[in-house]
Amino acid sequence: MRSILKFFVIPLLMPTIVSCSIETDVTLKPVDDTPKKNYTVLYYSCSSNLDNAIAPFFDYVSELNIPEHINVVGQVKWDSGDVQRFVFDHESNSAELDDFANVDYRVDNPDHLADFITWARAQAPADEYIMVFCGHGNAYQPAFDNITRGILRDDNFPSTPYLGLGDICQAFDIAGINQDNKFALTMMICCLMNTLEYSTELVPYTDYYLASGHVTVATSKELYNLIAGLIEHGQDDEDAIVNSVKYAVDADYAEVGHVNVQETTLTKSTRIKKLNESIKSFVGVLCSLYREQVVLGADAMQQKYGFTTADIDNALADSYYYLQPYLDSGGDTSKWYQCSYSYDIVDIARKVAQATNLEQLLCYAADIEEFAAEAILYQYKYNFDRPLFHGVTLVNNEEWEELRFDDANYVDLAFDKATGWSSLLKLNKAEFKHEIK
Repeated sequence: MRSILKFFVIPLLMPTIVSCSIETDVTLKPVDDTPKKNYTVLYYSCSSNLDNAIAPFFDYVSELNIPEHINVVGQVKWDSGDVQRFVFDHESNSAELDDFANVDYRVDNPDHLADFITWARAQAPADEYIMVFCGHGNAYQPAFDNITRGILRDDNFPSTPYLGLGDICQAFDIAGINQDNKFALTMMICCLMNTLEYSTELVPYTDYYLASGHVTVATSKELYNLIAGLIEHGQDDEDAIVNSVKYAVDADYAEVGHVNVQETTLTKSTRIKKLNESIKSFVGVLCSLYREQVVLGADAMQQKYGFTTADIDNALADSYYYLQPYLDSGGDTSKWYQCSYSYDIVDIARKVAQATNLEQLLCYAADIEEFAAEAILYQYKYNFDRPLFHGVTLVNNEEWEELRFDDANYVDLAFDKATGWSSLLKLNKAEFKHEIK
């Protein structure tokens, strides 16, 4: 590792002595000796062909001159299979990588993640902790079963699943993360992570959630700029995390340019509950309409309401499929992402409410839009021509069976328990555009 100059700046303010023989109005400013809030950033990564993107951080971290109240600790599993840990050393102004484990180390083991969290917090105790995951990510897609619904992929074990959402929550539980000591921020430098399935699951563990619903460009600049944001804004009286994230996100886009479609969204976790409550009410009305038509028949349904469930199906199918139109047509990666089928919850509610013109649904759709907007504190978009709130999985009743959502335990997700979303998935007959592989 390179030899790097030490960085010390100790400002000294000397009071001026004024003669009592001269009438002078001197106002002495009180010395602000309030300790600075301490932050520790936990960086957990599995490169899986991202070595060239992650490694530069260790070459350039010295340029940040990280102050004493900000700590950075991390673990990286490289393409070689080597696992290394680091603790940023303020004295040497560097982050030296130390060997920790070999290729047999399983990134997808919840015990291993929990061990890292416990180790990191012991190495650098702080007032606020920030958890950063970096690697390949996927939305909740049982269509691809074992290789999705996860946040880190280990190419050394190609036949095994990613570190999944359930694994992460289990690791947080083992490490003792709860409502009393939540992460200030959980940051996903991973694709397709901004969905209600993920953000709802992590509500008990984090105050803020930063993720992209699209393809993200994973580089070491995300970590670098987050730390720079903390240096710049970490001591703000209010919204320190929000302002630090804004700084980091804006800097990221300036640094990496734009590839296909990009979007990054910062969510306030405590506001997810109210959003999900409105979704639950919306789902309840829709499911009752589907069941009522089974009893009445389509003709009687049309006569009673002026629409049938076929109109609801058409509205669902027309809801915004937000990946496909914004990706380049060439390349295997783009084709894979074009099969992704996360939808915008606000667009779903709006289109269904407009199609039925039912007062209840119109009210709930308005609530969903309002509460989704309240939950989002900041959003940066490129090549995206409409507001994006939170994505959700949307399939019809036949696909529910074909894609084995029961086997994938969708009903065990916190989001489904809060909203009953799976009830709608099992009843609708919409014909969606996504491919099933």
